Amino acid sequence: MKTLTALVLGASLLLAAPVSATDDGSTRPVSVVVTTEVLGSVVDQLVGDSADVTTLMSSGVVPHSWQPSARETEALFNADLVVANGLDLEEGLASVLEQAEADGVPVFHAADHVALRASAGAEEDHLDETEVDHEGDVDHEGEADHEHAAGDPHFWLDPVAMREVVLALGAALEGIGLELADRTDALASDLEELDAELIGILSVIPEEQRQLVTGHGALGYFADRYGFTIVGTVVPGLSSADEPSAREIAALIEDIKAAGAVALFTDIGTPQSVAQAVADETGAQIVELQVAQLPEGGSYQDLLRDLAILVSGSLAAPGVTG
Repeated sequence: MKTLTALVLGASLLLAAPVSATDDGSTRPVSVVVTTEVLGSVVDQLVGDSADVTTLMSSGVVPHSWQPSARETEALFNADLVVANGLDLEEGLASVLEQAEADGVPVFHAADHVALRASAGAEEDHLDETEVDHEGDVDHEGEADHEHAAGDPHFWLDPVAMREVVLALGAALEGIGLELADRTDALASDLEELDAELIGILSVIPEEQRQLVTGHGALGYFADRYGFTIVGTVVPGLSSADEPSAREIAALIEDIKAAGAVALFTDIGTPQSVAQAVADETGAQIVELQVAQLPEGGSYQDLLRDLAILVSGSLAAPGVTG
């Protein structure tokens, strides 16, 4: 009897699952294509089994330089919704995304739904065109022009910013026929709890040690959220594809010495020979972080926990742990 009930329930769920029509008149499950591994984890948590989710970028790739295959491009053009980070994080995918939007494929740009940090080199008090009001709603001016949007794309390293994305994404997914209000609210609450957990993990770091030297400009949102100062970066910019000059490296070495920073946090794409040279000159310990790659078998939440634990362990006062 239990087996029969399970079969009936499973069949009813299949019948109730949203579908999309194809060119030949047949139907298929709703298709959501996600650009990055981090956003793929979030979309999977929201959607569950109610749609087919395809994440384009595999673990360990550099988002700034990744380019799609013909098959991946086809999947993107056939999607009911594409979820992209935005702000040129997916530099090698930008022209394909633009063409897909021009052809009528709905594209959700996650970075449109957070208060953005200014791009590197901008004034500290600079406000980007995208602003968030007290209710968490976003005012978009020129939303269609994403190619020249200014701002730091690494918002996912702040779980409160990701919460805003989740709330907007839930609405976008409902727009393609998925009923996800309960799942959206649950994930938003989980991200609030994650923020509190990270505050606790990082609380053991004394004020004078809350200094970050990083591989490239990826930890700005994390630093702003949890009270760190960015001393400098090995690669001077928001893209790991940029290259530092000898003058910039010399300036970084002087900044590290002046600040007394004790750790150099590298990530995928950081030129290791340059990082080692800086460490040798300053005495800073090299610590490798994952800022865009999920732990094996892990989630977006696990990524942030691991990052906070590693930063805490590297910067906490001697004898103090989280």
